[in-house]
Amino acid sequence: MKFYGSTRITGDWIYQIKHNDSSWHDKEFDKSRGNLNIDDKYRQLLREAHFTWTPEKFFFRVGKQIVTWGEMLGIRLMDQINPLDSRRALGLNDLEFDYTPIPIWLIRSEYHPGINAKWLQDLGFELVFNPNADDINDLGVPLGNDEAGIWAPNIRIPDPTAPLGEIRVGSAISDIKTPGHFNRKGHEYAFRVKGVAWDTFLTLNAFYGRENSPIVKFADPTNPFPEVTVLPKGQVILHPGFVGHFPLFRFVGATASRDIPFLKAAFLGNVAPVVRLESFYAFDNTFTDALSAPVFQNEFKKFDEFRAGINIDWKIKVPFLNRRANFFINPQVYYRRIDISTNTGQDWFDTALTRVGKHNWTTTLYVDTVYLNAKLRPSIFWIHDWEFGGDYLLPQVIYDWSSNWCVTLGALIFAAKDLPGKENGTFKSNNGFDLFKHKDQIFLRLTYRWS
Repeated sequence: MKFYGSTRITGDWIYQIKHNDSSWHDKEFDKSRGNLNIDDKYRQLLREAHFTWTPEKFFFRVGKQIVTWGEMLGIRLMDQINPLDSRRALGLNDLEFDYTPIPIWLIRSEYHPGINAKWLQDLGFELVFNPNADDINDLGVPLGNDEAGIWAPNIRIPDPTAPLGEIRVGSAISDIKTPGHFNRKGHEYAFRVKGVAWDTFLTLNAFYGRENSPIVKFADPTNPFPEVTVLPKGQVILHPGFVGHFPLFRFVGATASRDIPFLKAAFLGNVAPVVRLESFYAFDNTFTDALSAPVFQNEFKKFDEFRAGINIDWKIKVPFLNRRANFFINPQVYYRRIDISTNTGQDWFDTALTRVGKHNWTTTLYVDTVYLNAKLRPSIFWIHDWEFGGDYLLPQVIYDWSSNWCVTLGALIFAAKDLPGKENGTFKSNNGFDLFKHKDQIFLRLTYRWS
């Protein structure tokens, strides 16, 4: 029997630094203080708190925890159990999956029968139950400076009659229905069979629950922007009214991971690459055409969808760049297909702030290495969205100053372009990374760990 607990306090000093800055107040950033200044709710302060009991062939864990099913890096296709907190930095600089997952109260059990055949080296059965104790969902980037602070998406509507030639979309007035604490409609069930067969780690996955992010439509389709505010410098802000819910989310999927020995090459360092595959098929997922569809109907639509990803982990030797250590290279391809019916009159829909077409391709590349006896680790992570032509770059350097102190220096860089035929004339180019390309930044993170 073991108990594990962890806590964390997160604060954003910009609200103290800019407290008397008039430009900060003019842009309404000060109004987001309650959301982002200090994470002081109990569920934010208490990260994990769980008991683990392992009697012989069984494993039981009860409490506030994180369950990871994914094998991918950056884009975690199979990790659908825990919600994510991406309010700051959009959650994209958390490559190690350390900060963005939100631990929730779960009951997790496993059974390992101890099978060891010639072709099957291990076998296990896992069951996860979420009683929806706290009714916690994704904490994404909300609309408007007054809600999201400096992280607010930049949604613009050209309007020659407006004082500055455009109107911006601000915080929403939303009515989102949730199942409620411990309500059976919010219960979630996850089941996984995992094992090692023919030297390949394999899993079969199934999930029945709800989306972690709400799907919304306009509360009044005849007047989608019911409230308007004007900032001191004349900027017109529209506040849309939304209604929405957390629809059912059901999928079956599989993962596979194994070494590829025949690709091991001496001139590359004599290390075999590891190939990882993830995929799932989801039934009757809910989408909306409220924000940016060419044929505006303000309706919820249901379509099946298929998601799949492949990545390669490879450590190779590049002597002229690093004589002592290998470079870790991780390319990925992520595919998402939405079975949009032909009678909808459009070829893409919305999920929250993200547009999805019938076929959606994303590629990523991650590269890192180490210097100074593994104390210094430079890396770069790149995402390219082929559907809407956006790019995201995360170069950073991590330095372990001592056994307790760690320093991280990095940057977030976004790029996007106008895509003819992918806009409806009103929300032109307001898609993908275009919403955040004014968020380019340099960041410095200091971490202290007690030992």
